[in-house]
Amino acid sequence: MFIPIRTDRRLNRTPVANYALIAVNVLVFIFLQNTGHNPNIRAFLLHPDEPMVHQYFSSMFMHAGWMHLIGNMLFLWVFGNAVNDSLGHIGYLAFYLAGGIIAGIGYVLLSGEAPVLGASGAISAVTGAFLVLFPRVRVTVLVLLIYYLLPLEISSLVFLLMQFAWNAYSSLAQSGGPVAYIAHISGYVFGITLAAGLLAAKLLPRDIYDLLSLIRTWRRRQSYRRAVSGGYDPFGTAVARPGGSAPSRRWVRTKTLTTETADGPEARELQLRGQIAEAHARGDFGTAAEGYLKLVQLADDALLPLNQQLDVANYLMSTEQYPAAADAYERFLRHYANYEYVSDIRLMLGLIYSRYLQQDALAETYLSRAVPGLTDAGKLELARSELEEVRRRLK
Repeated sequence: MFIPIRTDRRLNRTPVANYALIAVNVLVFIFLQNTGHNPNIRAFLLHPDEPMVHQYFSSMFMHAGWMHLIGNMLFLWVFGNAVNDSLGHIGYLAFYLAGGIIAGIGYVLLSGEAPVLGASGAISAVTGAFLVLFPRVRVTVLVLLIYYLLPLEISSLVFLLMQFAWNAYSSLAQSGGPVAYIAHISGYVFGITLAAGLLAAKLLPRDIYDLLSLIRTWRRRQSYRRAVSGGYDPFGTAVARPGGSAPSRRWVRTKTLTTETADGPEARELQLRGQIAEAHARGDFGTAAEGYLKLVQLADDALLPLNQQLDVANYLMSTEQYPAAADAYERFLRHYANYEYVSDIRLMLGLIYSRYLQQDALAETYLSRAVPGLTDAGKLELARSELEEVRRRLK
């Protein structure tokens, strides 16, 4: 059993709309609890045999019990805040309600038997949108192992795909039962499709780590691998064909030769590296950082020369691009572990994870490794005080 408790996505605004939705769900549940078993309440459930328009709205704010409510609100809290931040308050409210309605329609059309209630369909739409917008965000989950709850960090792509797969399997295997899995699937499909459409149409700001960008990067790599899989002989006059078939020969007129830059991922990577080096040489760290972010989108294992990598990481940190800065510093540590001031880099990473990304376990790791190597009294005191605060939160 996996219970999500938080993500490392940093918000740019207070998710007021999501807070309001959580409050409305809780208040409606408390009100219905105080009214007792009023038979008139059934009129607000979604009845698949005779659905009414108001039931698509009313049913998504009703819950069968405390555990039903708490489970739904936990998912809405963990994943809804970031989606609210991305869509804006009005857009998020419209998206949430539309997701609940589409989930209800899916239930009525595909498997509706008994009356249904709950916010699960709308919340599934929210988590589907989160999957598309923030697939590389880390999710902290509690894993139930017998009598113990163990914290674990996994990417949202893995966690939410697991949730989607489980609901898909359950909807196919279920014969009746109290959980409307088909409503969950309908919500997921709606959220994924709409979020992907908004990104593709550029109605939402693109990110180098959104799902469409990851898919595009993967396709480029596959294309590059196919291009080089046949094995090219630079000293021969024939092009080898995959599968060992006889090579074909063709004559090329000298006038067809040009000095234009070749297309393809490898050529694009070389071009970006040249642009980054030029910008860095003239002290334009903003342009260098922009090129670097494009480079890591093209090649996950990309790394710049030591001074370039460090200056770009420092620029990303100074401009509050904390996830990208953390990634740049981590790449630096993996490849330049013998750097003279490596403890300063570890201190910076510890501060980023502690103060901005809310990842205390990683913060403790980097801060504890930074302390022994720090010689500056001020930095040492900063590292120790931050490490003490992190450990206090981890208790």
